Parts: sequence; C-alpha cells; structure tokens
Amino acid sequence: MPDDVKSKIAELEKELYSKDFQEHSLGDTLRQKEPTVAPVWDTAGDAASFLGVQAQITKRHYMMKKFVKISIIFFVLASAIAGFIWWKGSNIISGENIAIDISAPVTIEGGDPFETKFVITNGNKVSVEEATLFVEYPLGFYSVADKAELPRIAKDLGVIVPGQSIAESVNTILYGEENTSKEVMATLEYRMAGSNATIKKTATYMVKIASSLVNVKLEMLKEASAGQEVELVITVDSNNKNPIDNLIVEASYPLGFNFQSAEPLPAYGTNSWKISKLAPQEKRTIRIRGIIDGQENEEKVVKISIGAQSPKDERIIGLTYNTATESTIITKPFIGLDIAVDNDHAADHAAVLGRSVRVDVLWKSNSPTQMADLVIEAKLKGDALNRYSIYAQDGGFYRSIDDTIVWDKTRSLEFASLEPGARGTVGFSFSPVALGIDAGRLIKNPKITVEVRARARRLSEMKTFEDIASFAMRNVKFETDLRLSARGLYFTGAFENTGPLPPQAEKETTYTVEWTVRSSSNSVSNTSVKTTLPIYVKWLGAVSPEGEGISYNENTSEVVWNAGRIPIGGTREGAFQISFLPSLSQIGQIPRLTGDIFLVGTDDFTKTEVRDRKSPITTYLLSDPQFVQGQANVVK
Repeated sequence: MPDDVKSKIAELEKELYSKDFQEHSLGDTLRQKEPTVAPVWDTAGDAASFLGVQAQITKRHYMMKKFVKISIIFFVLASAIAGFIWWKGSNIISGENIAIDISAPVTIEGGDPFETKFVITNGNKVSVEEATLFVEYPLGFYSVADKAELPRIAKDLGVIVPGQSIAESVNTILYGEENTSKEVMATLEYRMAGSNATIKKTATYMVKIASSLVNVKLEMLKEASAGQEVELVITVDSNNKNPIDNLIVEASYPLGFNFQSAEPLPAYGTNSWKISKLAPQEKRTIRIRGIIDGQENEEKVVKISIGAQSPKDERIIGLTYNTATESTIITKPFIGLDIAVDNDHAADHAAVLGRSVRVDVLWKSNSPTQMADLVIEAKLKGDALNRYSIYAQDGGFYRSIDDTIVWDKTRSLEFASLEPGARGTVGFSFSPVALGIDAGRLIKNPKITVEVRARARRLSEMKTFEDIASFAMRNVKFETDLRLSARGLYFTGAFENTGPLPPQAEKETTYTVEWTVRSSSNSVSNTSVKTTLPIYVKWLGAVSPEGEGISYNENTSEVVWNAGRIPIGGTREGAFQISFLPSLSQIGQIPRLTGDIFLVGTDDFTKTEVRDRKSPITTYLLSDPQFVQGQANVVK
C-alpha cells in the first residue's frame, strides 16, 4: 500500500477515535445538481437520427453477408484446385519417381570381396519398360567369380510395374593404394509405357580402401653429399590371406641418381623387379646402390610403387597396390668435382665426328681440415670408344684393363697432403671409333660416358682420419654423319631429257638434278635441302618421286626439298627436272646448272643442328655413266 494512502487512513482513524469527533452531514460532501430539461421535444430530429442509424446497420449487415459468401466461394475453389493438383501430381510420369538405392560398405580391405546391392523402385503410375542397369567401375575393380577386371557391367531388368522394386547384387574385389577412394556410377536406362524415348537416371557411391593388399617401405639416408654412394632398401610384405601372383616393384629415381647395382638384380632395366609369387605374410627385401649427384641443399625424391603386372606390358605396373616415398637432401661434398668436355660443363656434350675430345677434371677440397692420399679415377664407357686413342695428361695413367685413368700421389706429389681450399685440374683426351657413313659398322646413338670418382682421407673433428668420396659424370654424344650427294644427269635418272648435248647456244637442253640424303648413327628430323637456279635455268615442275616435298619459289629462284625425317642408317632420294638455254656468251664454258647446295637437319640424339654442303652442279655430268668427255662445254 502506498505511503500517501496509509497516511490518509491514519488521519481518519485518529479523527474517528478523537474525543472531539464531530459527525459530518452528507450535504457537506455531496452537492445536488439540477437536471436540465429541454423546453420542447424534437420528434423530427429523433426520427431522422433513428433512420440514419438503421441504415448504417442494414448496410453493415449486407456487407457482412457478401463477405461471407465470397469467403465460402473462395474456400470451395481453393479446395477444388488443391484436390486437382493432388490428383494430377499423383499421376505425373517422371524420372523423379524412379529411385536407385545403393547399399555398399564405406570402407573395405584391399583384396577382400564385398557385395554391392542395387534396388530400383518405380514410383510412377505406369510401368517402366526395357529397363537396363549399367554400372561403371574405375580401375581396380575385379569380379569375384572369374577374377576379370570390371570396367562395366549391364543388368537387364525388363519391365518394372508401378510400385515394384527390383534388387540386383554384384560381388567385387577392389585393389588399390591405401587410403584412396573409388567412385562407382550406376545408370538406369528405360522407357515409359507408350513412349519410344530412352530416359537415363544415375546414382553414385564411394568406397575407400582402408588397407592395401601389400605393404611397401623405403629406407634411405636423409642427407647425402654430392657424389656419394647411397643405398635404397625396399621392403615388401603381404597383407593378404592368399598368395599374390605376378607383382611388379618399380623404382622412380630422381635426376642425378646413377644406378650401380642391386640385390636381387632387376628383371627389367635398372628399376623394375618381378615377384612371381608372394606368400601370405611373406616379406621380400630389395637393396639398390647408386651414386647420387646434385646441388647443395637440393632435395632428391625416390618413389617406390608396387602393383599387378600389366597384361599389355609385362615390364610395367598395370594396377598400383601401394606406394612409398622418401627423400634425401644433398649436402656439399668434401671433394668438389666438375667435368668440362671441350670447355663445356653441361651434363651432355655433343661432339663433332672426326675430332678428338678433350676432358678436364676440376677438383677442390671443401673440407675445413686437412686431406691426404687423394685419388682421382676417370672411367670411360661406351661402344664408340677408341681405346687406342686415350691419352692421359697431368701425371695420369691409363689402365686399359678397365678403361680407367688414374691420378694418385705416386704420380702427383701434391695428392699426398692437401690443405683446406686446395684445388687443381687433371685432364685427358680420346677419340671415337669410325662412326661415319663409310665406317664398317653402324653404332646407333653413339655415346661415351665419363665417370669420375675421387676419394681421400680427411682429418675429422675427432683428430682421426675418415674416408671420403665424391662422384661426377658426363655424357659425350656424337653427332651423326649427315651427308648429301648431288648429281646432274642427262642419259639416266627419273626423267627423259631432250635437247642437244653438248649444249648448244640458244637451244634448250633439259637435265635431271638428283639429291640423296644419308644419315649414319642417329636419326635426323626436319631435314631440308636448298639451292638457287641461275637466271638461264628454268624450273620445269617435274618431281620424283611424285608427291615428294620439292618446291620452287619463282620470286627467289630457290628450290627447296623438305625431306623430313631420315632414320638411323637411312637414305632419302629426290629428283627434279630443269632446262638450260645457253647464251652466245657461254660458248666454250661449262656453266653452272645450280648454285651451292645446302643440307641442314636436327640430330635427334644430340639435339644439335647438323649440316652438309655441296658445290654447284654443272654441265659436266661426271655422275652420268653414259656421259663422255666433250659434252659439257657449250657449243655454237
């Protein structure tokens, strides 16, 4: 209760119980009010007012009845429309009413069989006809029944009546890499009753391979100096309950890895091993040794893959089961090595035939401490090597039994003890065997490999000597002998020639120009031959063989033969016909029929441009067997 109200009540109580209480009369509190009465009763106004109110009530009642009628009509129409839509929707023929439900495990063990169930339901009011279920499988799925690869299967479902569900089951085996997922696509092709249109409905599901059929592990050094010999240890073991046949283990080496040996030996090349049968829980080990080279702080990655042998190529993996990847970081070698071939420091050097090859080996001590007993060995490999041409310099000794040049402290006293930062150069030269067209034998893609190894003893931080080594390698590739033959003919050749012989002034004589291109040891691409015709020689347009790429440019008077590719030891021939109209000023002369002839192409092995050049063809037809002396000079 508010304080002001309490105060008033208290005052009243005080007054009520006071000795001096006086009773109050009602009149003191209430005042009388005299009623006001109109002097005249207005009957006409009252009637009008009444009629107005009555009219408003009638109008309001009418509007209310109208609203109710409209509401009822709207409700009836809305109900009718809703009913129609419901009735119509239940009779719509749609692919949305076709359901493809797929039941399959989310994860599986590689190599274990599992079942996939496909349920097709027709929710339409009409039948589905000629229904066929197609299942598309990615690489790695095989049939349980016949172990055949499953790229695709088809199930004929026929007619599916309204409301009917048809179930189909497929038993498969999945192989693949651990923790990889495979997507399978199911497609239903069908026709609705009364229609010729083919409709498709698709659905997909994913299966993850929890574990592989086989495990593979790779072990290697985390750090290795450039030129150091490293070992790769590959371990393979089976996860399967049954023997696994025809496995391929494949090693992907990084750039700069030079394979030396392996135990067991590779079945194919230097990086592929075959395991004919791997028993349950059986373990196999492969050890690979090689020299690794690279720049300081460069990462070298090795990848090992294992899988089923390809049915198309027994040397490669057709289906990968598992992989392993490891890397090593190249550290600065204690003995720095560099090789220059004819002053070229590239990994591959293209050498010109007929020239001696000069090799310089540059060495440097990168050790912060003293080195002792330095030995440098340069080994030469390749069928193209002329072993009698090897000449060692700077105190080197050529050991012919293994084609190795050796420099050591017995011939170079400075190799006995080397201070930090010491450096030097040793060298040698060699020549290849005959590799030209006239050589007695053909060596395809001739190459000589120079492998340089350096070893020494280094004083370690523990004041003891430890063995250190370094390695470098260069390839010397030899260009092919690309050769051009050019002949002028009259009596023989691809065309019949006419006109006087010897050529007569102001009378036309035709000749045949024949070109032959040959390559020896390497194939050549983009081969072309060019020459220019003199002003008094005319191009006749006859070319042999017909369709050969020999063309003539009237603006430049240039004849071009695009001979294309010349295979190893291959030959290409082309010929064309020209006419010669001698002038009186040429009487007694042996005129040129062509300008200088140029041959150019790209050596496919060395990736260099190779060339040849021949002198102009004249009327002196030395290559024509029926040509006789005196038929070359122009006569009157």
